Amino acid sequence: MRQRIWIGLGAAALAATGAVAGPGAPRVASQVSGLTIVALDRLPAAPAAGEDRTYCTHLLVETLTTPAGRAVQDKGWGVTGEVALTAGLTAVSFVGTYAAATSGTCELSDGNVGLFAGDRLVALIYATESGTSTLAYVQPFGSQGGARLLSGDVVPSTEADLRALDLGAAGQGILVTPPALEEHLCQDAATVPLIDGLPIDLARALLVQAGWQAAPAAGAQRSPGQAQDLAAAGFPEVEDCSGTGFGFCAYSYTGPAGQLSVTTMGEMGEDGSLPIVAGSSVTCTTP
Repeated sequence: MRQRIWIGLGAAALAATGAVAGPGAPRVASQVSGLTIVALDRLPAAPAAGEDRTYCTHLLVETLTTPAGRAVQDKGWGVTGEVALTAGLTAVSFVGTYAAATSGTCELSDGNVGLFAGDRLVALIYATESGTSTLAYVQPFGSQGGARLLSGDVVPSTEADLRALDLGAAGQGILVTPPALEEHLCQDAATVPLIDGLPIDLARALLVQAGWQAAPAAGAQRSPGQAQDLAAAGFPEVEDCSGTGFGFCAYSYTGPAGQLSVTTMGEMGEDGSLPIVAGSSVTCTTP
């Protein structure tokens, strides 16, 4: 379903709210088709959330830690992420509409990412109605104070990256860029390639090139079904799979800087197709 965006009403609606930022606003630009960033200084109240918000609260930030996040929540929005950026800015992702789906998932819409100096809004990122992107989450990305923007789909997908720049006497710059092909973590001692949406065999090949090795799991811990089939097909690093819903499976890899966990969704097909990567996370072991 296409995301519904309050700001999609256009410049006239922004002017009516007095939200367009004036002198001293940051320099902003987007290199991603379908995602727009504008300088703003006021955030409107959220639309009516509907009864499904009750079923989707587990996707919201439980304890807000920033003045920016609390300012967004006070407007009625559901906060899904808070990330400290370089240049003294905070990125906050938030949504206004919720649709409960299968297996405890939700589709989140009316989503935006706000950029704040303290609790003061300075810019907003949103998806245009003519584009195919949606927004719902912001997460830390890399070791240089960046962030990654994710969709509001029931299984979120990577949409773009976010960079804040210190322009010195000229102020601040904020860029929305295409997703980086790799992420540097663990004080730059680990590199994780962009593997979202790839079948697990191709994702594994990229991981091996980046220095990660499959960590075979204990076969006795696997439930009967797809996990055992994947292990027999040459993926001994699979730990287990859920038997229902999206067919999520967990895999484990190790590298010199830590451990990497990968999650796939979907099933093995008779045509040789394999589950695709839905996400990954790294636990650093380096000091």
